[in-house]
Amino acid sequence: MTVSPQDSALNSFDFERELYELVHETAPRLFAVVVEYHDGPGEFGKDAAVVAWGLAHDDGVADVTRVDGGSRLRLAAAENVARYFGRADGESPRVVWLAPEAGAPVAPAA
Repeated sequence: MTVSPQDSALNSFDFERELYELVHETAPRLFAVVVEYHDGPGEFGKDAAVVAWGLAHDDGVADVTRVDGGSRLRLAAAENVARYFGRADGESPRVVWLAPEAGAPVAPAA
């Protein structure tokens, strides 16, 4: 079946909305690598610092960049950052995921 350019069904296609949804469906998830510092066994949360930022992709691979401008890492999974951060005594690394903003618009305003 051939559709003419004057067909109203063709005009109802919203390319901008489709593009926006494609980007949001395929976007990597953002996370921070936080190191908690403690004084003794079991005493966490005394102090903390964000030491890196990462992007986790759909295939599980994560790209991590240190905030101090140091090396970049490509990891099989975001959870593997513990091998590279917070390895000293009194430090405990963790991944903190950033959730999408509540109430974020579904599509850009026209």
